[in-house]
Amino acid sequence: MILKKHLSPFLLCLALSLSSGVALANSGGKEGGAGGGSTAKLEAFTVNLSSTERYLQLSMALQIANAEVSDRIKMFMPKLRHVLIVLLSSKDGEQLQSLEGKHKLMEEIKEGVNKTLELKEHDGVTDVFFENFVIQ
Repeated sequence: MILKKHLSPFLLCLALSLSSGVALANSGGKEGGAGGGSTAKLEAFTVNLSSTERYLQLSMALQIANAEVSDRIKMFMPKLRHVLIVLLSSKDGEQLQSLEGKHKLMEEIKEGVNKTLELKEHDGVTDVFFENFVIQ
């Protein structure tokens, strides 16, 4: 019974932190530098690709120039998810199979997010990291 009382606030806190759609992590190094700085992890996306027989499941983290960008991402999350869903669902599975196609998508995501956040690349999202990328 005591465990149940202590566990409920913990689960509530965990649920609230997960519901924001973005988590901030410091990966060490100098902020904004290549391979270092903070990242904002987005909730997973599952979208139908332009050929409706296939879909893309994608998890990603965004390298951000500074921690304040994380707050901006949270504020713009509904619009960001919309922009990313439209972008991802416009792609054909064949486009995304190649390494070149994935790199192009990373650039388009970075540009789309920074435009939505109304930030320049060096002030906003500096890189995109795919954590899960499945086409079925």
